[in-house]
Amino acid sequence: MTLSPRQRIVMWRDIQAKKRAGTDTTELERDYQYQGIDTCAATGLCAQRCPVGINTADLVKKLRGQQATHGKAATWLARHFTAALKGARLTLHAANGARMLLGAPRLAKLSASLTQASSHRLPQWTPAIPQPENAIDFTPPIKDQRPRVVYLAACVSRVMGPTATDREQMSLMDKTRRLLEKAGYQVVFPEDQDSLCCGQPFASKGYAEQAEQKRQQLLAALTKASRGGLDPIYCDTSPCTLRLIQDRQETRLDLYDPVRFIRTHLLDKLVFTPQQEAVAVHVTCSTQHLGESQALIELARLCSVNVVIPEGIHCCGFAGDKGFTTPELNAHSLRTLKGAVQRCSEGISTSRTCEIGLTRHGGIDYHGLVYLVDRVTRPRPA
Repeated sequence: MTLSPRQRIVMWRDIQAKKRAGTDTTELERDYQYQGIDTCAATGLCAQRCPVGINTADLVKKLRGQQATHGKAATWLARHFTAALKGARLTLHAANGARMLLGAPRLAKLSASLTQASSHRLPQWTPAIPQPENAIDFTPPIKDQRPRVVYLAACVSRVMGPTATDREQMSLMDKTRRLLEKAGYQVVFPEDQDSLCCGQPFASKGYAEQAEQKRQQLLAALTKASRGGLDPIYCDTSPCTLRLIQDRQETRLDLYDPVRFIRTHLLDKLVFTPQQEAVAVHVTCSTQHLGESQALIELARLCSVNVVIPEGIHCCGFAGDKGFTTPELNAHSLRTLKGAVQRCSEGISTSRTCEIGLTRHGGIDYHGLVYLVDRVTRPRPA
C-alpha cells in the first residue's frame, strides 16, 4: 500500500532532478506526500535489512521537519506538558462516557461518520481505544532497606488505561509497581512526572528542538531520582527507552526497558509457573532495535507453554499516532494477524500504542508483558 524504502529514496531523487531541470513536479510531490512521507512508519527497521545500513526513516523525518510549521504550538506543548496530558485524559473520559451512553456499536458507527466527514482529521473510535488513566500521586520515598528502582511511566501509560473489554483492568502502572514490589524492590518515581516526556511525540512530527529539550529535562529528572545513577531506572515502554539511550555516551544512567529489566533483575527473585493458555507475542520495532527480541520470546515461554509469534509481522504500523491519523497503514500491516492468533487467549507487547492496533486487528486483548509475568509468578523464598 506504500512505497518501499528504496522507492522512497529513488522517487525523492527523481523529484529533485526534475526540479533542477525545470520540470513541474507539483503532481509528483502531491503523490509523494502520501506514498513517501505520510505512510512511512519511520521506525528505522529498514536499516536492519539494508545491506549497507541505510535508514530511510532519517530522510522522512528530515522532510517532516521541513514541513513542521507549528513550532510555537510545539514549544507551548513542551512547556505545558502537564496540561496536554490533562487534555488527553479529558478526551478519553469523553469517549468513554459516550461509549457507556450510546453503546460501543453505535459509537463506532457515529465515530466512523465523523471521521469520514472530517477527511480523517478526527480519529475513529473503536472498542480498542483505552479508558483514561489517572495521574500518578508523587510520594517522596521513605527510608527503606529494600533496593530501589526508579519507575518511569511513559506518557502514554500515564494517560491510557486498559480497554473496557480487557480482562486485565488494573492499570499498567499499578501492575508494574505490584510486580516490582513482589520482587522485593522499593519503587520510586521522578518528581513532577506528568511534566516529563522523552520527546518522541515531538520528534516524530519533525520538531527536533522541542524533542531534545524534553529529553534533556527527563534525563535530568531521572538523574536526580536515581541518586546520580545509583539506582536502576525501569521504563515501561520500549520506544521511550530507545529514545532515552540513543546516545549512551552522554549519560551514566542505568536505563532498562521491561524485557531487559525482567531478565536481568527479576528472574532470580521470582518463581515462574507457566500457564497452559496460548499467548501471542508482538516484538515491537524498538524492542528489535534494543536487541531484546529473542529475550522477549524466551520470557513469554517462561510464562506460557504455548507461545505464538505471527509470521510476517515485523512492524504493526501504528507508529506512535499513525494508527489514529493514517489507520490504513496499521490495518495493512496487521492484515494477517487475526488468523494467526485466533487460538490465543491474549497477546503481549511492550508499547501501549502498538497494543491498541494489535487489539483491534487481532481480535484478542493485547497488553504489556508485565501482566503475564505478574500472573504466573510468586516471590522466590529467601
